[in-house]
Amino acid sequence: MQRRFFLESAAALAGGASVSPGFCSMKNPNIKRFGKSYSYLADPTLRAREIGDSVLTIENAEFSDVNFMDLTWRKVRLVNCDFIGAYETKLERLEQALLENCRFVGIHSFGNMVDVKFLRCQVRGRTFLQGQSDSKNLVFEECSFMGNSAEPNEWGSVGSYAQAMFLACKAKWFNLRGHTKLDLVDCNIEDVNAAPWHEHGGSHVLIDKCKLKGLVDLSGAGSLLHSLTVRDTLLERLDLSDTTIKGDLVVERVKGGYINAYVKQARSLRVRNSQIQGNGKKIFEAYAGGILSIEIDGVVFGGDLSSEPVMIAGGFSLKSADRISNVSQSIDIRNSTIPTLDASYLNTQRFVLTNNQIMRANISNSRIGNLEVSSTSITGKLDLRGTQAVKQKVDLRAGSTLGRVDQMDGSNIELEPRAQR
Repeated sequence: MQRRFFLESAAALAGGASVSPGFCSMKNPNIKRFGKSYSYLADPTLRAREIGDSVLTIENAEFSDVNFMDLTWRKVRLVNCDFIGAYETKLERLEQALLENCRFVGIHSFGNMVDVKFLRCQVRGRTFLQGQSDSKNLVFEECSFMGNSAEPNEWGSVGSYAQAMFLACKAKWFNLRGHTKLDLVDCNIEDVNAAPWHEHGGSHVLIDKCKLKGLVDLSGAGSLLHSLTVRDTLLERLDLSDTTIKGDLVVERVKGGYINAYVKQARSLRVRNSQIQGNGKKIFEAYAGGILSIEIDGVVFGGDLSSEPVMIAGGFSLKSADRISNVSQSIDIRNSTIPTLDASYLNTQRFVLTNNQIMRANISNSRIGNLEVSSTSITGKLDLRGTQAVKQKVDLRAGSTLGRVDQMDGSNIELEPRAQR
Protein backbone atom coordinates (compact mmCIF):
# COMPACT_ATOMS: atom_id res chain seq x y z
CA MET A 1 0.00 0.00 0.00
CA GLN A 2 1.17 3.49 -0.76
CA ARG A 3 1.92 5.63 2.28
CA ARG A 4 0.68 8.84 0.67
CA PHE A 5 -2.73 7.28 0.02
CA PHE A 6 -3.14 6.52 3.68
CA LEU A 7 -1.89 9.96 4.75
CA GLU A 8 -4.50 11.59 2.50
CA SER A 9 -7.26 9.21 3.41
CA ALA A 10 -6.45 9.38 7.12
CA ALA A 11 -7.00 13.11 6.91
CA ALA A 12 -10.32 12.43 5.25
CA LEU A 13 -11.26 9.97 7.96
CA ALA A 14 -10.34 12.50 10.65
CA GLY A 15 -12.53 15.06 8.91
CA GLY A 16 -15.31 12.56 8.41
CA ALA A 17 -16.05 11.00 5.04
CA SER A 18 -19.30 12.63 4.04
CA VAL A 19 -22.13 11.50 1.83
CA SER A 20 -25.24 13.13 0.45
CA PRO A 21 -28.47 12.00 2.10
CA GLY A 22 -30.02 9.14 0.21
CA PHE A 23 -26.86 8.55 -1.81
CA CYS A 24 -26.47 4.86 -0.88
CA SER A 25 -29.56 2.77 -1.15
CA MET A 26 -29.38 1.50 2.46
CA LYS A 27 -31.70 -1.26 1.25
CA ASN A 28 -29.11 -3.72 0.04
CA PRO A 29 -28.38 -6.64 2.39
CA ASN A 30 -24.89 -6.85 3.85
CA ILE A 31 -22.39 -8.96 1.93
CA LYS A 32 -22.13 -11.29 4.94
CA ARG A 33 -25.61 -12.56 4.09
CA PHE A 34 -24.53 -13.78 0.63
CA GLY A 35 -23.44 -17.24 1.76
CA LYS A 36 -21.02 -18.86 -0.66
CA SER A 37 -20.42 -15.61 -2.55
CA TYR A 38 -19.21 -13.97 0.65
CA SER A 39 -17.07 -17.02 1.46
CA TYR A 40 -15.49 -16.90 -2.00
CA LEU A 41 -14.57 -13.23 -1.58
CA ALA A 42 -13.13 -13.83 1.87
CA ASP A 43 -11.23 -16.99 0.79
CA PRO A 44 -10.05 -16.96 -2.85
CA THR A 45 -8.44 -20.37 -2.35
CA LEU A 46 -11.84 -21.87 -1.46
CA ARG A 47 -13.37 -20.21 -4.48
CA ALA A 48 -10.71 -21.59 -6.83
CA ARG A 49 -11.19 -25.06 -5.43
CA GLU A 50 -14.98 -25.07 -5.74
CA ILE A 51 -15.78 -23.02 -8.86
CA GLY A 52 -12.43 -22.69 -10.57
CA ASP A 53 -11.87 -19.66 -12.80
CA SER A 54 -15.49 -18.78 -13.58
CA VAL A 55 -16.77 -15.23 -13.08
CA LEU A 56 -18.21 -14.46 -9.65
CA THR A 57 -21.21 -12.13 -9.96
CA ILE A 58 -22.68 -10.38 -6.93
CA GLU A 59 -25.64 -8.02 -7.18
CA ASN A 60 -27.32 -5.67 -4.72
CA ALA A 61 -24.92 -6.07 -1.81
CA GLU A 62 -23.72 -3.61 0.80
CA PHE A 63 -20.02 -3.80 1.65
CA SER A 64 -19.70 -2.49 5.21
CA ASP A 65 -18.66 -3.73 8.65
CA VAL A 66 -16.50 -6.44 7.09
CA ASN A 67 -12.77 -6.65 6.47
CA PHE A 68 -11.29 -7.88 3.19
CA MET A 69 -7.57 -7.57 3.85
CA ASP A 70 -4.61 -8.30 1.55
CA LEU A 71 -6.65 -10.46 -0.82
CA THR A 72 -6.67 -10.91 -4.60
CA TRP A 73 -10.03 -10.84 -6.36
CA ARG A 74 -10.12 -12.04 -9.96
CA LYS A 75 -12.97 -12.23 -12.42
CA VAL A 76 -15.60 -10.57 -10.30
CA ARG A 77 -18.64 -8.60 -11.43
CA LEU A 78 -20.24 -6.39 -8.82
CA VAL A 79 -23.57 -4.83 -9.79
CA ASN A 80 -25.58 -2.20 -7.88
CA CYS A 81 -23.47 -2.56 -4.76
CA ASP A 82 -22.80 -0.02 -2.00
CA PHE A 83 -19.33 0.43 -0.48
CA ILE A 84 -19.48 2.24 2.85
CA GLY A 85 -16.86 2.71 5.54
CA ALA A 86 -13.13 3.19 5.93
CA TYR A 87 -10.20 0.80 5.51
CA GLU A 88 -12.52 -2.22 5.44
CA THR A 89 -11.67 -3.16 1.84
CA LYS A 90 -7.87 -3.21 1.47
CA LEU A 91 -7.12 -5.68 -1.29
CA GLU A 92 -3.72 -6.58 -2.58
CA ARG A 93 -5.02 -6.85 -6.15
CA LEU A 94 -8.22 -6.59 -8.20
CA GLU A 95 -8.00 -8.14 -11.67
CA GLN A 96 -10.41 -8.62 -14.61
CA ALA A 97 -13.27 -6.99 -12.76
CA LEU A 98 -16.37 -4.98 -13.64
CA LEU A 99 -18.07 -2.77 -11.05
CA GLU A 100 -21.36 -1.60 -12.52
CA ASN A 101 -23.81 0.93 -11.06
CA CYS A 102 -22.02 0.81 -7.72
CA ARG A 103 -21.82 3.59 -5.12
CA PHE A 104 -18.88 4.55 -2.91
CA VAL A 105 -18.43 6.66 0.18
CA GLY A 106 -15.47 6.53 2.57
CA ILE A 107 -12.01 5.08 2.01
CA HIS A 108 -11.52 1.98 -0.14
CA SER A 109 -8.39 0.41 -1.59
CA PHE A 110 -8.58 -2.29 -4.23
CA GLY A 111 -4.79 -2.54 -4.40
CA ASN A 112 -3.29 -2.92 -7.85
CA MET A 113 -6.21 -2.75 -10.27
CA VAL A 114 -5.51 -4.52 -13.56
CA ASP A 115 -8.10 -4.78 -16.35
CA VAL A 116 -10.75 -3.16 -14.19
CA LYS A 117 -13.71 -1.06 -15.29
CA PHE A 118 -16.01 1.07 -13.16
CA LEU A 119 -19.16 1.58 -15.24
CA ARG A 120 -21.83 4.13 -14.28
CA CYS A 121 -20.57 4.23 -10.71
CA GLN A 122 -21.02 7.12 -8.26
CA VAL A 123 -18.49 8.47 -5.80
CA ARG A 124 -19.57 11.19 -3.39
CA GLY A 125 -18.19 13.44 -0.71
CA ARG A 126 -14.71 13.08 0.78
CA THR A 127 -14.17 9.60 -0.63
CA PHE A 128 -10.89 7.96 -1.64
CA LEU A 129 -10.80 5.23 -4.28
CA GLN A 130 -7.37 4.72 -5.84
CA GLY A 131 -5.38 1.89 -7.39
CA GLN A 132 -1.79 1.30 -6.41
CA SER A 133 1.38 1.74 -8.46
CA ASP A 134 1.11 -1.44 -10.59
CA SER A 135 -2.41 -0.66 -11.81
CA LYS A 136 -3.03 -0.75 -15.55
CA ASN A 137 -5.95 -0.73 -17.97
CA LEU A 138 -8.07 0.94 -15.31
CA VAL A 139 -11.15 2.63 -16.79
CA PHE A 140 -13.89 4.76 -15.27
CA GLU A 141 -16.73 5.07 -17.79
CA GLU A 142 -19.86 7.19 -17.40
CA CYS A 143 -19.08 7.62 -13.72
CA SER A 144 -19.88 10.55 -11.45
CA PHE A 145 -17.53 12.06 -8.84
CA MET A 146 -19.13 14.82 -6.81
CA GLY A 147 -17.70 16.54 -3.76
CA ASN A 148 -19.64 18.51 -1.18
CA SER A 149 -17.43 21.59 -0.85
CA ALA A 150 -15.44 24.00 -3.00
CA GLU A 151 -12.63 23.84 -0.43
CA PRO A 152 -9.87 21.62 -1.96
CA ASN A 153 -8.89 20.22 1.43
CA GLU A 154 -12.35 18.66 1.60
CA TRP A 155 -12.13 16.89 -1.77
CA GLY A 156 -11.97 13.16 -2.33
CA SER A 157 -9.70 11.39 -4.80
CA VAL A 158 -10.20 8.75 -7.47
CA GLY A 159 -7.86 7.07 -9.98
CA SER A 160 -4.53 5.36 -9.43
CA TYR A 161 -0.87 5.88 -8.67
CA ALA A 162 -0.24 4.57 -12.18
CA GLN A 163 -2.63 4.72 -15.17
CA ALA A 164 -6.29 5.73 -15.27
CA MET A 165 -8.76 6.60 -18.03
CA PHE A 166 -11.90 8.62 -17.40
CA LEU A 167 -14.34 8.24 -20.28
CA ALA A 168 -17.59 10.26 -20.44
CA CYS A 169 -17.42 10.99 -16.71
CA LYS A 170 -18.66 13.93 -14.65
CA ALA A 171 -16.65 15.45 -11.83
CA LYS A 172 -16.87 18.45 -9.52
CA TRP A 173 -14.74 19.33 -6.50
CA PHE A 174 -12.61 16.20 -6.80
CA ASN A 175 -9.05 15.00 -7.39
CA LEU A 176 -8.65 12.88 -10.53
CA ARG A 177 -5.42 10.88 -10.45
CA GLY A 178 -3.35 9.08 -13.05
CA HIS A 179 0.19 9.55 -11.83
CA THR A 180 1.88 7.86 -14.81
CA LYS A 181 -0.88 8.20 -17.45
CA LEU A 182 -4.13 10.11 -17.24
CA ASP A 183 -6.73 10.24 -20.02
CA LEU A 184 -9.80 12.47 -19.73
CA VAL A 185 -12.03 11.86 -22.75
CA ASP A 186 -15.56 13.21 -23.35
CA CYS A 187 -15.76 14.34 -19.73
CA ASN A 188 -17.66 17.20 -18.08
CA ILE A 189 -15.46 18.56 -15.33
CA GLU A 190 -15.77 21.49 -12.95
CA ASP A 191 -13.15 22.64 -10.44
CA VAL A 192 -10.88 19.59 -10.23
CA ASN A 193 -7.24 18.92 -9.49
CA ALA A 194 -5.46 16.51 -11.85
CA ALA A 195 -1.82 17.25 -11.02
CA PRO A 196 0.47 14.16 -11.11
CA TRP A 197 2.92 13.90 -8.23
CA HIS A 198 6.61 14.00 -9.15
CA GLU A 199 7.56 11.02 -6.99
CA HIS A 200 5.82 8.70 -9.45
CA GLY A 201 8.16 9.74 -12.27
CA GLY A 202 5.82 11.85 -14.36
CA SER A 203 2.56 11.35 -16.23
CA HIS A 204 1.36 11.51 -19.83
CA VAL A 205 -1.87 13.54 -19.70
CA LEU A 206 -4.51 13.70 -22.45
CA ILE A 207 -7.59 15.94 -22.29
CA ASP A 208 -9.74 15.23 -25.34
CA LYS A 209 -13.25 16.41 -26.27
CA CYS A 210 -13.97 17.61 -22.74
CA LYS A 211 -15.92 20.47 -21.24
CA LEU A 212 -13.95 22.08 -18.43
CA LYS A 213 -15.71 24.55 -16.16
CA GLY A 214 -14.10 26.51 -13.38
CA LEU A 215 -10.46 25.69 -12.67
CA VAL A 216 -8.72 22.57 -13.92
CA ASP A 217 -5.48 22.51 -11.98
CA LEU A 218 -2.34 20.63 -13.06
CA SER A 219 -0.01 23.11 -11.44
CA GLY A 220 2.54 23.14 -8.67
CA ALA A 221 6.23 22.66 -8.01
CA GLY A 222 5.56 18.98 -7.28
CA SER A 223 3.67 18.40 -10.54
CA LEU A 224 5.63 16.45 -13.18
CA LEU A 225 4.39 15.54 -16.65
CA HIS A 226 6.04 13.73 -19.53
CA SER A 227 3.57 15.33 -21.94
CA LEU A 228 0.25 17.16 -22.00
CA THR A 229 -2.18 17.31 -24.92
CA VAL A 230 -5.42 19.32 -24.77
CA ARG A 231 -7.54 19.11 -27.91
CA ASP A 232 -11.12 19.65 -29.13
CA THR A 233 -12.01 20.97 -25.69
CA LEU A 234 -14.03 23.83 -24.18
CA LEU A 235 -12.45 25.32 -21.09
CA GLU A 236 -12.77 28.22 -18.67
CA ARG A 237 -9.42 28.12 -16.87
CA LEU A 238 -6.46 25.78 -17.20
CA ASP A 239 -3.60 26.25 -14.73
CA LEU A 240 -0.15 24.78 -15.48
CA SER A 241 1.89 27.28 -13.51
CA ASP A 242 5.18 26.03 -12.07
CA THR A 243 4.68 22.59 -13.64
CA THR A 244 7.60 20.67 -15.13
CA ILE A 245 6.88 19.03 -18.49
CA LYS A 246 9.69 16.83 -19.77
CA GLY A 247 8.27 16.64 -23.30
CA ASP A 248 5.65 18.54 -25.28
CA LEU A 249 2.69 20.73 -24.34
CA VAL A 250 0.14 20.71 -27.17
CA VAL A 251 -3.10 22.73 -27.32
CA GLU A 252 -5.20 22.13 -30.45
CA ARG A 253 -8.71 23.21 -31.45
CA VAL A 254 -9.50 24.60 -28.03
CA LYS A 255 -12.13 27.21 -27.27
CA GLY A 256 -12.38 28.99 -24.00
CA GLY A 257 -11.02 31.29 -21.39
CA TYR A 258 -7.71 31.75 -19.61
CA ILE A 259 -4.72 29.44 -20.01
CA ASN A 260 -1.80 29.81 -17.62
CA ALA A 261 1.01 27.93 -19.39
CA TYR A 262 3.69 29.54 -17.23
CA VAL A 263 5.40 26.19 -16.82
CA LYS A 264 8.75 25.84 -15.17
CA GLN A 265 10.09 23.74 -18.03
CA ALA A 266 8.93 22.12 -21.28
CA ARG A 267 10.56 20.84 -24.46
CA SER A 268 7.97 22.54 -26.64
CA LEU A 269 4.70 24.48 -26.54
CA ARG A 270 2.39 24.30 -29.55
CA VAL A 271 -0.95 26.14 -29.65
CA ARG A 272 -2.85 25.69 -32.90
CA ASN A 273 -6.25 26.52 -34.43
CA SER A 274 -7.76 27.74 -31.19
CA GLN A 275 -9.83 30.59 -29.76
CA ILE A 276 -8.57 31.75 -26.39
CA GLN A 277 -10.86 34.50 -25.13
CA GLY A 278 -9.51 35.05 -21.63
CA ASN A 279 -11.51 35.74 -18.48
CA GLY A 280 -12.03 39.47 -18.96
CA LYS A 281 -8.59 40.29 -17.59
CA LYS A 282 -6.06 37.56 -18.29
CA ILE A 283 -5.84 35.68 -21.57
CA PHE A 284 -2.70 33.57 -21.99
CA GLU A 285 0.79 33.45 -20.54
CA ALA A 286 3.86 31.30 -21.05
CA TYR A 287 7.40 31.54 -19.69
CA ALA A 288 9.59 31.58 -22.79
CA GLY A 289 12.73 31.11 -20.72
CA GLY A 290 11.73 27.59 -19.70
CA ILE A 291 10.53 26.29 -23.07
CA LEU A 292 12.90 25.31 -25.88
CA SER A 293 10.47 25.72 -28.77
CA ILE A 294 7.22 27.73 -28.95
CA GLU A 295 4.77 27.67 -31.86
CA ILE A 296 1.54 29.69 -32.01
CA ASP A 297 -0.39 29.10 -35.25
CA GLY A 298 -3.94 30.04 -36.22
CA VAL A 299 -4.96 31.33 -32.79
CA VAL A 300 -7.46 34.10 -32.09
CA PHE A 301 -6.78 35.66 -28.70
CA GLY A 302 -9.65 37.61 -27.14
CA GLY A 303 -9.58 40.62 -24.90
CA ASP A 304 -8.93 44.24 -25.77
CA LEU A 305 -6.43 46.96 -24.91
CA SER A 306 -7.70 47.00 -21.31
CA SER A 307 -6.86 43.30 -20.86
CA GLU A 308 -3.49 42.03 -19.73
CA PRO A 309 -1.17 41.16 -22.64
CA VAL A 310 -0.84 37.76 -24.22
CA MET A 311 2.50 36.97 -22.64
CA ILE A 312 5.14 34.81 -24.30
CA ALA A 313 8.07 36.39 -22.58
CA GLY A 314 10.95 36.09 -20.16
CA GLY A 315 14.30 34.39 -19.93
CA PHE A 316 16.70 37.34 -20.01
CA SER A 317 17.44 40.08 -17.51
CA LEU A 318 19.40 43.27 -18.13
CA LYS A 319 19.60 43.81 -14.37
CA SER A 320 21.00 40.53 -13.10
CA ALA A 321 23.42 38.18 -14.88
CA ASP A 322 22.25 35.20 -12.85
CA ARG A 323 18.76 35.55 -14.30
CA ILE A 324 19.80 34.56 -17.82
CA SER A 325 17.94 31.41 -18.80
CA ASN A 326 18.96 28.63 -21.10
CA VAL A 327 18.70 30.01 -24.62
CA SER A 328 15.46 28.91 -26.28
CA GLN A 329 15.67 27.53 -29.80
CA SER A 330 12.74 29.27 -31.45
CA ILE A 331 9.55 31.27 -30.96
CA ASP A 332 7.26 31.21 -34.01
CA ILE A 333 3.94 33.10 -34.06
CA ARG A 334 1.88 32.76 -37.27
CA ASN A 335 -1.60 33.46 -38.60
CA SER A 336 -2.84 34.80 -35.28
CA THR A 337 -4.80 37.73 -33.88
CA ILE A 338 -3.46 39.30 -30.68
CA PRO A 339 -4.71 42.51 -28.99
CA THR A 340 -1.50 43.07 -27.02
CA LEU A 341 1.61 40.89 -27.21
CA ASP A 342 4.28 40.88 -24.51
CA ALA A 343 7.38 39.16 -25.88
CA SER A 344 9.90 41.12 -23.84
CA TYR A 345 13.14 39.91 -22.24
CA LEU A 346 13.56 37.01 -24.66
CA ASN A 347 16.77 35.06 -25.00
CA THR A 348 16.21 33.01 -28.15
CA GLN A 349 18.04 31.85 -31.23
CA ARG A 350 15.08 32.60 -33.53
CA PHE A 351 11.97 34.77 -33.26
CA VAL A 352 9.47 34.80 -36.16
CA LEU A 353 6.26 36.78 -36.68
CA THR A 354 4.36 35.85 -39.87
CA ASN A 355 0.90 36.93 -41.04
CA ASN A 356 -0.42 38.25 -37.71
CA GLN A 357 -2.81 40.99 -36.68
CA ILE A 358 -1.47 42.74 -33.57
CA MET A 359 -2.54 46.06 -32.03
CA ARG A 360 0.36 46.50 -29.61
CA ALA A 361 3.61 44.55 -29.35
CA ASN A 362 6.33 44.74 -26.69
CA ILE A 363 9.51 43.00 -27.90
CA SER A 364 11.84 45.05 -25.73
CA ASN A 365 15.03 44.14 -23.86
CA SER A 366 15.59 40.93 -25.81
CA ARG A 367 18.54 39.07 -27.29
CA ILE A 368 17.63 37.37 -30.56
CA GLY A 369 19.85 35.39 -32.91
CA ASN A 370 17.62 35.68 -35.99
CA LEU A 371 14.59 38.02 -36.09
CA GLU A 372 12.11 37.58 -38.96
CA VAL A 373 8.93 39.66 -39.33
CA SER A 374 6.70 39.52 -42.43
CA SER A 375 3.06 40.05 -43.45
CA THR A 376 2.34 41.18 -39.90
CA SER A 377 0.30 44.24 -38.95
CA ILE A 378 1.20 46.06 -35.72
CA THR A 379 -1.14 49.05 -35.74
CA GLY A 380 -0.92 50.80 -32.36
CA LYS A 381 2.45 50.57 -30.66
CA LEU A 382 5.73 48.71 -31.15
CA ASP A 383 8.29 48.66 -28.33
CA LEU A 384 11.75 47.42 -29.35
CA ARG A 385 13.78 49.35 -26.78
CA GLY A 386 17.02 47.64 -25.82
CA THR A 387 16.54 44.69 -28.19
CA GLN A 388 19.49 43.38 -30.16
CA ALA A 389 19.34 40.87 -33.04
CA VAL A 390 22.36 39.23 -34.68
CA LYS A 391 20.42 38.80 -37.94
CA GLN A 392 17.21 40.51 -38.94
CA LYS A 393 14.71 40.58 -41.77
CA VAL A 394 11.93 42.90 -40.71
CA ASP A 395 9.07 44.03 -42.96
CA LEU A 396 6.32 45.78 -41.03
CA ARG A 397 4.53 47.51 -43.91
CA ALA A 398 1.41 45.32 -43.64
CA GLY A 399 -1.82 46.97 -42.52
CA SER A 400 -2.31 50.54 -41.34
CA THR A 401 0.95 51.70 -39.78
CA LEU A 402 0.90 55.49 -40.21
CA GLY A 403 -0.29 56.10 -36.65
CA ARG A 404 1.87 53.49 -34.98
CA VAL A 405 4.16 54.58 -32.15
CA ASP A 406 7.64 53.05 -32.42
CA GLN A 407 9.97 52.98 -29.41
CA MET A 408 13.49 52.12 -30.54
CA ASP A 409 15.98 53.45 -27.98
CA GLY A 410 18.99 51.15 -27.56
CA SER A 411 17.85 48.76 -30.30
CA ASN A 412 19.69 47.73 -33.46
CA ILE A 413 16.47 46.73 -35.26
CA GLU A 414 15.95 48.61 -38.51
CA LEU A 415 12.43 49.60 -39.60
CA GLU A 416 11.30 51.01 -42.92
CA PRO A 417 11.21 54.80 -43.18
CA ARG A 418 7.70 56.10 -42.50
CA ALA A 419 7.40 57.30 -46.10
CA GLN A 420 7.62 53.68 -47.27
CA ARG A 421 4.94 52.33 -44.90
